[in-house]
Amino acid sequence: MVKANYHTHHELCNHAQGTTEDYVKEAIKQGFTELGMSDHVPSLLNLDPMRMHFRDLEKYYKDVRETALAYQDKIKVHLGLECEYLEPEESYYQNFLNEVDYLILGQHYIVQNGRYISTFALFAPEHIETYAQDVKKALYSGHFSLFAHPDIYMCGYDSFDDAAVEAAHIIAKAAKDTGIPLEFNANGIRRGIKQTSQGKRYPYPRKEFWDIIRNYDVKIILSADAHHPSLLYDDAMKDAEHKISEWRLKVDPFLEFKSRK
Repeated sequence: MVKANYHTHHELCNHAQGTTEDYVKEAIKQGFTELGMSDHVPSLLNLDPMRMHFRDLEKYYKDVRETALAYQDKIKVHLGLECEYLEPEESYYQNFLNEVDYLILGQHYIVQNGRYISTFALFAPEHIETYAQDVKKALYSGHFSLFAHPDIYMCGYDSFDDAAVEAAHIIAKAAKDTGIPLEFNANGIRRGIKQTSQGKRYPYPRKEFWDIIRNYDVKIILSADAHHPSLLYDDAMKDAEHKISEWRLKVDPFLEFKSRK
């Protein structure tokens, strides 16, 4: 039974619903002992409007901290953020780490030939290679405690071909070397099954990816990637648990945060 979730969004990100208290109440109802709030960070790059604004950052911090204090006798609440490793200055990440308990790497974009491409829409082998190399750099940066939806690169990529296989190995090796867990993300299940040249598949989690990961000594964390309190433990999470068992994966129940620099 799931006892924690560390990938949890907040209404301030402009594409989720619920305050910290809304999620905390649902987490307690589900028997969780830990909850990590990890909304999208404001970006200096203005990649898309569906992110928290810098003006709301302190409001977010305050909401999580005050709720954590109010419910401290019932559940442990952690303050986190989810971000890409794209910003030009390392101080960008360190400034957040000075305030929060942990950062999640959620690489939603790559840079190819001077333009940003969503990782939901990668379609060429060179896109997959860039994604894997960017992730490798991010994991070695030391900023992140968890790598979210590592197999998101298969959302728009039709076949788990040689490029996809190589990307999985690059990610697995970096995760093993750095000790950063990979997230088994239930939100890909909520996106529904799609038709690929290799048959019907969820965009993620992809069995082909996790078959490779299983051969490495890599930590795995199951996450809801909840954008509404009701998604903390829904049918997609139950399906994810089933897949974890079926695919013979070992999942750690709790996340250990990287020490702040």
